[in-house]
Amino acid sequence: MNCGQRLNGADRAMRTADRAVRRLGGPGFETQTLAWLAGRLDPGRLRAALRRLARRWPAVVSRLVESPADGGPCWRFRPGAVCEAREADVPGDAPQAVLDHAAQLLSAAADPADADPVRFHLLHRPGGRDVLLMQYNHTLLDHAAALRVLREIDRPAESPPAAADPPAGWRRDPIWAHLRRVPRPRRRRAALAAFELWRSSARRGAVRLGGAAAAPAGPAPLGVAARRLPPDATHALQDCVVRACGFPTLSMALLGSAFRTVARLVPHSPRTDAFMAGIGLDLGPRGDGPLLQNWTSLIPIAARRDELTDRDAAWRLLSRRLREGLAAEADVGTLALAAAFGRRPRQALWAAELFLRYGFSLWYAYFGGPDALGESFCGAVVEDLYSVGPCWPAVGVTLLVNRFRGGLSFQATSAAGAAAAGDFLDRLLGDLAPEPPLPPPPPRGTDTAPARSL
Repeated sequence: MNCGQRLNGADRAMRTADRAVRRLGGPGFETQTLAWLAGRLDPGRLRAALRRLARRWPAVVSRLVESPADGGPCWRFRPGAVCEAREADVPGDAPQAVLDHAAQLLSAAADPADADPVRFHLLHRPGGRDVLLMQYNHTLLDHAAALRVLREIDRPAESPPAAADPPAGWRRDPIWAHLRRVPRPRRRRAALAAFELWRSSARRGAVRLGGAAAAPAGPAPLGVAARRLPPDATHALQDCVVRACGFPTLSMALLGSAFRTVARLVPHSPRTDAFMAGIGLDLGPRGDGPLLQNWTSLIPIAARRDELTDRDAAWRLLSRRLREGLAAEADVGTLALAAAFGRRPRQALWAAELFLRYGFSLWYAYFGGPDALGESFCGAVVEDLYSVGPCWPAVGVTLLVNRFRGGLSFQATSAAGAAAAGDFLDRLLGDLAPEPPLPPPPPRGTDTAPARSL
């Protein structure tokens, strides 16, 4: 059987998560990246770019084969296959009309064994502006690689292309090659420390908006909402974080306020008071494997309800725990555990389903800056660029935050619909609002007593 590209250790972990989400009633572990354009995008130019993309990176139109004859899951290339750009008209110019359409697409995610792992939709708004929506299965690639795909589409036809995927004979797992750079004793200590972190974080289950009921008969329809902080408000928030934490740890401040929002929405229960999320960390240069792959690890971050009472203290606490996790090389340990579990698919699926059902208060990611796409895309000015994430009923909500041109874009995906997602974001932004400054002291010698009426 022709095996074009094997899954690396992180890819296999994401495939396990994709299968677990489906078993829990979600449509799959897929993410969307939306490029909001100031005008129309030429469909012919887009389709020509997608044809070049499929020739250069055939994994984007491949099929996932779980157990090929020579062992191990892989992407089977399909010579001659091309990416399609499906066009659709949205009913209104309001951003929510686009997000509602995006939610429909996200709710009907396709298994990469039967469909392209990357799919493109060109959405036409009646006022003359388009949105390019790229939806991808995390088994193939992560957020950084998704931006690389968009840059490749935008590349002029006559410019030198990026390096291609490796030939069909590629066999080496770049994740194991990356891990082998860490001495074995240190790698083992990191794996044991990561195991203890994950075990202790999920021992009593996490406070979450979703429930642990049995999976519904079919994929749950999702709702998506978005909010944006303009650059001036983002700078004010960053100044507030610096005053509270001593340095601009924006990701942990956002997570701390997200935990506090979940705490307000979920009644206190004596059975559990743990709040839990996994923080994705990019592994740096992509090594000598294919460019389209997962190249990230996770660090668990947890807090108790009583540690979230004071907002600034919660921000400092989560920042400290992230630093402690990095010092213990929890990212290396998590990656080693995922790679080892990848060789035991049944145990890996059991563990993934357990964590995705009980172990996370929300799915969360902060992407520092996708500005590298540039000012324009395929000839149209880019007004905004952000991602919308997967969700499943047990966890209830996914929060993705993107920094773009100085501002922050907040996107929530909810298994309870767009109104619930919007309510979550409004409460979150309320918690992030800078505290009102104290009034300046009166000048010396000034009488501060209330004036008497004449």
